[in-house]
Amino acid sequence: MDIFQAFGLDIKLLAANLVNFLILVAILHKFAYRPILKFVKDRQEKIEKGIKEAELATKKLSEAVEKKKEILSDAHKEAQEVIKKAKDQAIAQSRDLVKKTKQETAQIVEKAKKDILLEKEISILSAKKEITSAIMAALDKILPKKIGKKNEKKFIENAIKDIK
Repeated sequence: MDIFQAFGLDIKLLAANLVNFLILVAILHKFAYRPILKFVKDRQEKIEKGIKEAELATKKLSEAVEKKKEILSDAHKEAQEVIKKAKDQAIAQSRDLVKKTKQETAQIVEKAKKDILLEKEISILSAKKEITSAIMAALDKILPKKIGKKNEKKFIENAIKDIK
């Protein structure tokens, strides 16, 4: 104890200060240190939870981006198929239309040929009638009384046969 007095220390005061310090540490530990540790621990848990959620969100975002790419790829493929089908259908329809048009054209040409042949026959018959009447009129003037009725009829029939 002499050593404590040599340095100017009072043991009673040192003991009282030590007790006061321990009481202060106990009070600080109970009212300040525990709440601060709890706050730090809660904050650390929130940060870890936020990091996990951010990682999860990043993972979900990358999955969504991949799914979007897949959906767009599928949609593009479907669009190409639809376009191809539409082109094929248009080509088939145009071929059918060309075929139908050719058939209709052939029918129109055939009908026109028949009409032309009919008109030709009508013209020929009309011309024969006119020629026959002209021959009859000419014969009436040229040979009115020289040939008899019987011979006249035969002569006219022979002339008509020669015309045909």
